[in-house]
Amino acid sequence: MRRVTILVIIMTALVAFLALTAMAQEAKEEAKEEVKEEAKEEIQHDFVGAKKCKICHKAQFTSWSETGHATSFDKLTDEEKAKPECVTCHTSGNLAKDSSLMEGIQCEACHGAGGDYKSAKIMSKKKWAADPETYKKMAIDAGLVYPTEENCKSCHKKEGNPNFKEFDFAKMKGKVHTMSEEGK
Repeated sequence: MRRVTILVIIMTALVAFLALTAMAQEAKEEAKEEVKEEAKEEIQHDFVGAKKCKICHKAQFTSWSETGHATSFDKLTDEEKAKPECVTCHTSGNLAKDSSLMEGIQCEACHGAGGDYKSAKIMSKKKWAADPETYKKMAIDAGLVYPTEENCKSCHKKEGNPNFKEFDFAKMKGKVHTMSEEGK
């Protein structure tokens, strides 16, 4: 009888341990889902399009409009225009709140959606000249991206790209548009 009691106690403890372990795992999974949901709810900046950027960045717009980035969507076949994996890299704004797409690889495809950083409070030439670090930080906080090699290679990659050509960031970074002194 004593052995049966001890066995029952051990089995009860084992069941309790397993139940607590399962509950802890479930709580961990719920926490992960909450983090994912919070990330989705983060502020998403609006895309404004290259014509808005042109207002202040005329030289960059002019040189960009003569590149393959500006006309990249037009180079796709009708079949490729129906493929999400092609459209993602040949358009801009595919993360826009309204799911609109802007044809071609426009400014914001590389520099982030400009809806917030285009503000005169941030993109004032006088203010930038007087305090470049503060205004650069404000612009970055408002969504401005300074493209890196990794940004470019998210599209300039061999996988899924039947027209892939070797990509050298150092050689190519100044060919998308004229570069400011800061970007060189």
